[in-house]
Amino acid sequence: MLKTNLFKYWTYQVFAPGTLLREKYEAYKSLLDYDRRAHELMAELEEIYHNKTRVDFKVIEERYNEFSHCVSRMVQDLARMRPTRYHDLKAYFKKFNFYVRFMLAPPKFDFSPPFTILLSKIPLAGLALAGGKALNLAIIGKKLRLPVPKGFVITTNAFYYFIEFNDLRKSIDEILVKIDIDFTASLDAASKKLIKIIMNAQIPPGVEEAILQIFRAVKWDNGKDARIALRSSAVAEDTKSSFAGQYQTVLNVSEKRIIDAYKEVIASKYSSRALFYRINYGLSDIETPMAVLALEMIDAEASGIMYTSDLEGPDSKSLNIHSIWGLGELLAGGKVSPDIINIEKGIIPRITGKKASVKPKQMVFSQNNITEIIPVSDDKKKVFSLDDASALELAEWGMKLESFFKEPQDVEWAKDSLGHLFLLQSRPLKLEEVHAKAVECKFEHIKNAVLISGGETACFGIGAGKVFRINRESDLANLPKGAVLVAKNALPHYVKVIDKLSAVITDTGSKAGHFASVAREFGVPTLVNTGFATDNLPEGREVTVFADNKVVYDGIVQSMIDSPCAKKNLILDSPFMRKLEYVMGFISPLKLLDPQDPSFVAHGVGSLHDIIRFVHEKAVQEMFHIGDKRIRKPGGAKKLISKIPMLFYVVDVGGGSRQNKADKKTVIMDDIISIPMRAVFKGLTHPEIVWSEFTHFDWAEYDKIAMSGGIISAESAMFASYAVLSHDYLNLNLRFGYHFVILDAICGDKAEDNYIMFRFSGGGADIDKRMLRADFLGGVLDRLGFKVDMINDLVDGELKGVAKKSIEQKLDIIGRLLGATRLMDMYLKDSKMVEAYVQEFMNERYHFASVGM
Repeated sequence: MLKTNLFKYWTYQVFAPGTLLREKYEAYKSLLDYDRRAHELMAELEEIYHNKTRVDFKVIEERYNEFSHCVSRMVQDLARMRPTRYHDLKAYFKKFNFYVRFMLAPPKFDFSPPFTILLSKIPLAGLALAGGKALNLAIIGKKLRLPVPKGFVITTNAFYYFIEFNDLRKSIDEILVKIDIDFTASLDAASKKLIKIIMNAQIPPGVEEAILQIFRAVKWDNGKDARIALRSSAVAEDTKSSFAGQYQTVLNVSEKRIIDAYKEVIASKYSSRALFYRINYGLSDIETPMAVLALEMIDAEASGIMYTSDLEGPDSKSLNIHSIWGLGELLAGGKVSPDIINIEKGIIPRITGKKASVKPKQMVFSQNNITEIIPVSDDKKKVFSLDDASALELAEWGMKLESFFKEPQDVEWAKDSLGHLFLLQSRPLKLEEVHAKAVECKFEHIKNAVLISGGETACFGIGAGKVFRINRESDLANLPKGAVLVAKNALPHYVKVIDKLSAVITDTGSKAGHFASVAREFGVPTLVNTGFATDNLPEGREVTVFADNKVVYDGIVQSMIDSPCAKKNLILDSPFMRKLEYVMGFISPLKLLDPQDPSFVAHGVGSLHDIIRFVHEKAVQEMFHIGDKRIRKPGGAKKLISKIPMLFYVVDVGGGSRQNKADKKTVIMDDIISIPMRAVFKGLTHPEIVWSEFTHFDWAEYDKIAMSGGIISAESAMFASYAVLSHDYLNLNLRFGYHFVILDAICGDKAEDNYIMFRFSGGGADIDKRMLRADFLGGVLDRLGFKVDMINDLVDGELKGVAKKSIEQKLDIIGRLLGATRLMDMYLKDSKMVEAYVQEFMNERYHFASVGM
């Protein structure tokens, strides 16, 4: 951002003549500052959107808040410049701002009682109060009259009150906006801070009292010695988004430990894995308040999970029951392989298949306030942990649940030592998981050579592209979109480029690894533990990865790429992207392209970008007295007569030109004594800069097109380039067709005060060519010693603290650079041309339309 004080140097020298003019220029100066910042923020939001960058939605809110403030201030500043016009512009801003804030607005929340509710008393419309898990279980008990444990819920009101009581919202948000979930270290560090904040905070006395009172009021089956399990029941959990395994469950909790256990569960809202899941899913922190479900522990003889639809064959009309001895935590954690019973659904369900596994251990109660894992006796290790009658009863319950909730269910159950069955949880069985298995991926007559066969499939699917080998982490900066990443190891930090990848192949690794989990979430076909991928797959070779069959083919197998089994971009349809797409629809679109068009009016704006464009154009007109008539005021903008074929106006704000008669409407370069202005024009008029002819481009025709677009006009000064200058200061706005350049510089005797700020954006070509031209500009500026920042086709360069002579030299070269690049986006084709052109320019070649590369 160009700081406000960049303009102070000449502001103080301008406005002695009168208060009105001073106020007008102060408003203009302020408007330009907000304009620059608004464009920077818009570019940041567009980069997040177009690059599918996953950030906490608090980042979007924060960026938008500042962006809308900038746009609002631009509208206010324009009103200060011309109070009698543009009255309806403020109303349009309020309209667009309302729509965006409607999407960004957090849900209403309440932190008043009830802080606790009996499970049996949770209202049917109590999702926001009790969370998905508790509500579903309450419905199962009340509506379906199926057996569930006794219990209660600590409501989301209690959570909100906890946050408000300890004044944690600001502290939490400050950490969330800094998370980079592409870096495990960032995620872990943020998680650690957030959990510490929660654990160090105090449970409000009213909430603590309510929890203890309801615990004592419940008629537990085990009386005063009852132990409970505290489980998360966040809003959005066990609904469309499962949050399966993301939050903590605390088992075997006594009355003495219930308050501490409650804090542990709500703190798990900020565990690394929960943060990663929530941000990926596109939910904001405030949208997922944590209720906590307290259930009486079941002294389980056996426990398990029931899927009311078969993942391997969703049309088979069968369900699967998974069962182990003891408590079900070892099954949920993947530490014990379960027995599996297949049951055909129907009026009378029947068992169609059974498979017993070896179950070496089980989790059981302990009298020391914890659970413990003990060996399973030899006579039970290979015995089915669930009898047929119980399995069939569970199947009947499963069919009822599926019918009631109108979709397949993922059900947790337990059987106590007396043989009684209980349902502990029911949530939607992810349909994506079901349907993903429905496509049969078989291909015949593949003639391409097999380069790799074997390894482990970490994520199913098909992907193709050019091999990009990773030897060190810095190589990731050069990874092209659509590449097949080949590496020795499946390292976690490869996650930051996962959106660019068509597939992944590694020499070592496991399908149970961290990266493999992330690859599955994003649907990136991944083969790990191939043994020799880095030896057999050379850089740049086109390959097709068929992860299902553990095969890598030479070349692109088009029949595979076109099949439904190929990799899909899952993030495109994520809730995050849907929200951001809505927001960007009111920010980014630009339809006010032609200031001469009758539609270029305040009531023609269709987005905040349109407002920015409209306000800036009108501010230029207001400040420089430019319209369809001549400039009339003495001391105003004067037309510069030069060798360059463009309309150019200058405003001298103190010592930038020789004093002439007040009524003179034009100046020539000999009249200009501004040091930075003369340096730039020296470059623009360099003998090697060709303005009148192009070997491969019809400049005259382009000029007609540009003028018809309203950017450069021989008749309207509104569309001219302009400069505000003093003896050692220059603020230059250049327009070449659809290209926009801002150059701000001080070139004085004090090196510490000197600087050059440069910005280039826009163009008439497509985005790929504009980005190539941006790469060229960035390459030259980098060689000139500038600090360069680039976002898409927006190029920012900054040079500070340089001696006067060096500043003059740099401005001269920048003038040549601007002259040489005005049509470069029309004929740049690839990155090799960019590198060659940079070198040619540094070798003092400035006419590229006829350069053969």
